[in-house]
Amino acid sequence: MNTLSSDISKLVGRMIIVGLKGHEEKDVYNFFDENRNYPVGGIILYDEDITTTPSSPHNIRSPEQLKDFTKCLQDLSPDPLIIGIDQEGGKVNRLKKDYGFKDSITMAEIGNINDLERTAAESNRTIQTLKECGINLNFSPVLDLNISQDNIVTAKERAISSNPKTVTDHARIIMNCHHENNVIAVGKHFPGQGSSIGDTHEGWVDVTNSWSKEELIPYKNLIESNDILAVMTSHLFNKNLDAKYPATISKKIVDGLLRKKLNFKGVVISDDPQMKALSKKYSLKKLIELMINAGVDIFCFGNNMVYDASIVKRIHRSVLELINEERVQISMLQRANERITTLRNKIGLK
Repeated sequence: MNTLSSDISKLVGRMIIVGLKGHEEKDVYNFFDENRNYPVGGIILYDEDITTTPSSPHNIRSPEQLKDFTKCLQDLSPDPLIIGIDQEGGKVNRLKKDYGFKDSITMAEIGNINDLERTAAESNRTIQTLKECGINLNFSPVLDLNISQDNIVTAKERAISSNPKTVTDHARIIMNCHHENNVIAVGKHFPGQGSSIGDTHEGWVDVTNSWSKEELIPYKNLIESNDILAVMTSHLFNKNLDAKYPATISKKIVDGLLRKKLNFKGVVISDDPQMKALSKKYSLKKLIELMINAGVDIFCFGNNMVYDASIVKRIHRSVLELINEERVQISMLQRANERITTLRNKIGLK
């Protein structure tokens, strides 16, 4: 590998969060062995492997096992890792009581109780568990408004409220509790999927006729108050925002709306590009091209809808090809890395 390729590899690696198979030390060794010379910046953990039918146990078995697993990941990684999880609470809860973890309540319950002190207490309980288990990023809170009664957000009681102010107030508490404890909180799913009907895990979802600017209010408020460090995009299509591309791969939405109009300076993380809303329509290489050029900083490949043992290598090789073909500029990777470094520094991750 020449010096330029090595430099690019480091830049690309920081932009990858990926899921891996297994729950033991040997699985970590296998992962790093398979991806020698292809670094990653982060790992996402799941309790259920949904690539099997029926689903089967995955990365998480118990608090003790998980602590050992994340320690092994950090010990074997050449650079400190972001280790992330979807621990929203309630029905989107990877650290379940059945495995020996503390119980948690849903985002909807937080909104219904509507007590900021209770929200802080629930958040701090979750964060204590995350820290004890070696997790430093939580894909939470959900900033989607509770609008449609027919989507994956409402079905799993993931929305705090239909009121943007209520969402803002509780999300601010949740985020601040995370950040005060050196855990990154990620607001999702930009630009708002509370009005959607359907599930981007399964296919194309169009919100052109249901989405409203009100869904941006929590983001606008939290950006203005400097409380939000990271945003996860959705894969929703809205022809009024971009007549061609869904949010994750839309320069108009990520760079134009989120960065320029709302003035977001933090890190943009994609929702899983393996979801069928994107993967059925675009090749991996095309997705990488569009995400980079849209302004996405981190690609979060869960590797848990389909499992691809070579996904890390394929991402690296795709980026190198795109640079050689002049379809992606190295400067875009450098800017993404600057934002990622700033975020990592805020939680003491060098």
